[in-house]
Formats: sequence, C-alpha cells, structure tokens
Amino acid sequence: MLNRLRQRLHRTKPQGATPMTGQGWDYKVVQMVAHEPADPNDASKRLGGALSAEALRSQFPEHYGGGNGRQQINEFLNRLGEDHWELVQVQQIGGLPLMIFKRPKQLPSPP
Repeated sequence: MLNRLRQRLHRTKPQGATPMTGQGWDYKVVQMVAHEPADPNDASKRLGGALSAEALRSQFPEHYGGGNGRQQINEFLNRLGEDHWELVQVQQIGGLPLMIFKRPKQLPSPP
C-alpha cells in the first residue's frame, strides 16, 4: 500500500511545476475523521442542568454550533495552502480519506 502511494506521488507532477533543484520535498499526511456533532442537550444533562443547552450553544458556538463540515474542510485546506502545502493525493484508508500534501523543502537560511 505504501509503495503504491510513493509511486503515485512520484508520478504526480503539479501543473506549472519546475524541475527539482535538489532541495526535495516535505510531506504532510492528514486522515480526516468524522465525529458526531456535540449535543448541547446531552452536555447540559451531564452537567446536572447547571448550564442549559441554549447557554452552552451561545457560549461555545465552535463546539455546539453544528458547523458546516464542508466549510470547515475548505478553511482547513486554505490554511494549509497559505503555508504552501499542495494537496497531491486523496486515498481511502479504512473508509476515511487520507490526504497527502507536499511542498518544496525549505532550505536553512545562510548564517
């Protein structure tokens, strides 16, 4: 499996890519994992009603807001793109997408 991924990565050449200058690549592997959205009603019950579901939703919108999964993935990919990571492959492993990114290796600055 890993050898097939390596072969595909070496065959994959992004559009507009320049020939390698000997500096190499850095790779990042990310496996997406889906989680059930947090339920503020269950959390309120676990807290013995100390905080209502509405209070939890308003105080912790990032956790109980029921965010748009596609928007979250889009924001994640844009953050990686800002750091010069390029998505080069998506592979299904165990029913979950495994994403492989690469970027030119950053050479150390001269002293």
